[in-house]
Amino acid sequence: MVDRAQGRKKSQFTQQNTVLANSYMDYFVNGTNYKISYDNFVSGLGVTGTIVQDGAVTGTPILDTDGTINNIRNLEDGSGIVTNVSAENGVTIAHNISYDTTGAPLFLNTTATSPVIASIVAGNGIAVASTDNYVTISQVGVAEYANVTMHGNSTETVIASTATAVKVAGTFVVGDESGYTGDTTGKITHDGDTARHIINAIVSMTVASGTNHTVSMYIALNGTIVNTTKTTTTTSSGLYRSLATFANLELDDGDYVEIFVRNESTTDNIIVLDAIIGAL
Repeated sequence: MVDRAQGRKKSQFTQQNTVLANSYMDYFVNGTNYKISYDNFVSGLGVTGTIVQDGAVTGTPILDTDGTINNIRNLEDGSGIVTNVSAENGVTIAHNISYDTTGAPLFLNTTATSPVIASIVAGNGIAVASTDNYVTISQVGVAEYANVTMHGNSTETVIASTATAVKVAGTFVVGDESGYTGDTTGKITHDGDTARHIINAIVSMTVASGTNHTVSMYIALNGTIVNTTKTTTTTSSGLYRSLATFANLELDDGDYVEIFVRNESTTDNIIVLDAIIGAL
């Protein structure tokens, strides 16, 4: 038998804050009365269970409960962070850091799940110190050396005044160097902190004309001869004499050393055939 609605009215409901066990609900469709258990009704609506926060209470909640309304917050990009919807309709949270490609990178594997920030390792003559939020890279104990040489030179060093030392004339070849900068005029310039250095020099020279000339050589610092480096010999035109000297000098950054020569006897020019000056 099919029950049919006859326009009857239900009334005198008892107020209840919860749904009692084994409760039923009734409804009608096209004039026919039906009933359904409350459990099946809720299941049919797909609203079984509850939505609650989970995880650490100090975290940032995705669920925003506002009375009877449960809001699900959007994820927003932050500093160095980017969010996206994936092809599988999930949400991805990734790092978003730009980096320069010049030189050796510190930020490695930029597309990896867990990118690596490289550490800095001190190489030979380098010290690395990490203090607070910065890294200091400094030079320590680096060997400093340089030499410039000249061989087979025929350019005369002009002697304008007797007993006045002048810089050796000719074209030098710059050798290996570290902590110094040499040039083809025979100058070696110190690049670095103030320190004491050994300077060595040797020449083979003669005079352009005349006989029995007394000639001398010096090491010069910043264009001024160092008197204690003087060495002397006697020569005549075509007779080459070798002289050597050294100096223990304190050099500041930018100080330079050179070889100077002097004719003690006349203003006849000097020819320095070979010359070497080195710094350690």
